[in-house]
Amino acid sequence: MKLVAAIFSLFFLLSMPLAASAIALVNRDVILEAQEYGIKRKQLPLTEFLHPWIVYEEQAAILNETTERAYLYTPFLLLANDARDKARSKKTVQLADSEKILADYAGCLVFSITINGSTENFSNGIQATIKQDKKTLKPYHAVINSPVKTPWFPDEPKFTTHTYFYFNNREVQLNKPVTVVLTTKDKKERRFYFDLSNFK
Repeated sequence: MKLVAAIFSLFFLLSMPLAASAIALVNRDVILEAQEYGIKRKQLPLTEFLHPWIVYEEQAAILNETTERAYLYTPFLLLANDARDKARSKKTVQLADSEKILADYAGCLVFSITINGSTENFSNGIQATIKQDKKTLKPYHAVINSPVKTPWFPDEPKFTTHTYFYFNNREVQLNKPVTVVLTTKDKKERRFYFDLSNFK
């Protein structure tokens, strides 16, 4: 049953009409392009590899390794990153692997967000929303990792946490900007601006 659902999801994704945003353009040529992109850049450190898909927190005073940041995991990046991982492990990059990834993430808009704090429980009650025009959207799934000490501990930032938020991309206009807003129990707000039309 899972196989049938995955095949149906993939068929739906690959047969979608072309839209204005690169996020929605997924076909065999794009799959092969993403695989090649990942293989050619397999030696890059992950942070450098992911750089075209990064945005920093809007109020960041300085941009360095301590800055709070977010990544948009587009279908292209998911495929390219898988190809990079396989190439680094000397495994063959196959079309079937990419097709499975597309099926698994069909309909998803995935954001990976790293935030920092001064206490071990700074991320308690963390929530995310997307704001686009007058709409506010909530994720349908989230993965919240517990904060860990940073390499700079006991200096600031002392703790950091990585989170993943999954939104339904059919609720989002993929050719327009969105702002991902994170709030924590202490009411601190972080904002990450993504112009979706600029992401491959």
